[in-house]
Formats: sequence, C-alpha cells, structure tokens
Amino acid sequence: MQFFYAIAALLAFVGGALSFYFHLVYKKQINPKQIWVPRICQMDSNRCTSIVDTKYGRLGPKPNSFYGSIFLPVYGLILILTATRLIQPEIALILGGITILIGAYLTAALYRLVTYCPICLTVHGLNLLIVLLQLSALFLDKT
Repeated sequence: MQFFYAIAALLAFVGGALSFYFHLVYKKQINPKQIWVPRICQMDSNRCTSIVDTKYGRLGPKPNSFYGSIFLPVYGLILILTATRLIQPEIALILGGITILIGAYLTAALYRLVTYCPICLTVHGLNLLIVLLQLSALFLDKT
C-alpha cells in the first residue's frame, strides 16, 4: 500500500514540476525547449500558452499552471503523509477526485479550442494515474 502512495507522490511532484515549467514558459521566463522536460511534453510556446488567455485557462485570477505548480507538490506531500498513515486515505482520494473533475473539464476545453497541448494532457494523465494508484492502494488494504 505504501508503495502505491510513494509512486503517486512522485507523480504529483513531476506534475508540479511540469506545471511550473508551463507557467515559466507562459511568463516568458524560460525557453520552452528544456533538457529536463521530455521532448514529448515540451510546449510549443504559442500554441500551448494561447489557452491561458481563454476562459478555460484561468479557473481563478491566475493561470491554471500557477495553481498546479503549488497544488501538485502539496498533494504529493499529502500522499506521503497518507502512506505514513498520518492522513486518512479518503482525504487524498477526495483531492484526487477533484483533480480528475477539473482535468476532465480542462481536457474538454482543449478539444473545444481545437488545441493540442502535450504538457496539459500529460499533467491530466498523471492526475488520473495518481487516483488509480490510490484506488489500488485502498483496494489492496481492504483485502
């Protein structure tokens, strides 16, 4: 069970790093071509960042990437605390459910905008994988 939460936490930290990368590219503080970002996830600075200025790119006053770069590392810490049984697994799972709902909305928005953003899809995919790992851990804990 703890192994699943450790992997999920690692994925959350990766998602946070990718969100931070997106945010810095959007702010024009770094070049989209970064050696530490897998080529398949690298952004096309014009295509991907153009979604930030749509109604889907900001679920609050700041770009979604800003919130992801903060939320996902915190989520990773919560998953670690869940693995050590300091936090109930249901709390992490509720947070995961929220990320899935938001991710589904934002993925549908990409479809509506006819925009392919590999970094967005990767982060949403990681969030789905994190929830699947949490569900696996809960299932194995019950057996």
